[in-house]
Amino acid sequence: MNKKLMVLFTIAMIIMIASGCGSGGGSGRYTIPPEIPTPGTGGTGGGGTGGTGETDPDSLVASGWEDFRYGAYSSAINKFNQMLTISNITDTQKTDAYNGLGWALTKSSGIESGYSAFTQAASTNNESRVGLASALMQRGQLAGFKQAIQVLEQVGLQNTAFVFQSTHPIGISNAEAHAMLAFCYFWRNEPGDDDRARSQINVARAEDSSNDSSVAQIYKSLKDLGLTGI
Repeated sequence: MNKKLMVLFTIAMIIMIASGCGSGGGSGRYTIPPEIPTPGTGGTGGGGTGGTGETDPDSLVASGWEDFRYGAYSSAINKFNQMLTISNITDTQKTDAYNGLGWALTKSSGIESGYSAFTQAASTNNESRVGLASALMQRGQLAGFKQAIQVLEQVGLQNTAFVFQSTHPIGISNAEAHAMLAFCYFWRNEPGDDDRARSQINVARAEDSSNDSSVAQIYKSLKDLGLTGI
């Protein structure tokens, strides 16, 4: 496999991680049931915003994530969007809504569809930062990899001892997040980036030594692309 194809293959693996087909934090492989209404609210009618009739932001975000957990992504999208229409929503609640919306859109339609929502939440939310980095990486452009590094470093991942833990079942493990950063460092190729990439992928492999996981695929790609010492 030539270098270009190897890079494209690795980016495809990263898209699979973000879309819920990786090995950590939940598989994302659901049988999607019908939309799940908030109890007693009459389902999905009512003005195109999910029709839940719910006006409490905390209840809506909890209900949206419950739908997400069962693979009812359309219903989750409706509830997160409805949450954003509430006039007295706090900044924290707005961030929670955009984060949920980004991941529900990602699972429903692909990582690029969550880009805008992730951007709205990434200033303070680590799950959205990882989602935003994934969206930037899938574009396959050097500028995107550079920005993804900045975002992943905001999470804290540049410290190999840092453990990324998601609050919600977004499907990205700590090992996968470190492997993503390793690939970004390698592709940026600035002074010291090989060492950074090596440290990141080695810590990822120490945690996930499977031969058929997404971490293993990124590890193999880096090795085939010429990263030594791994």
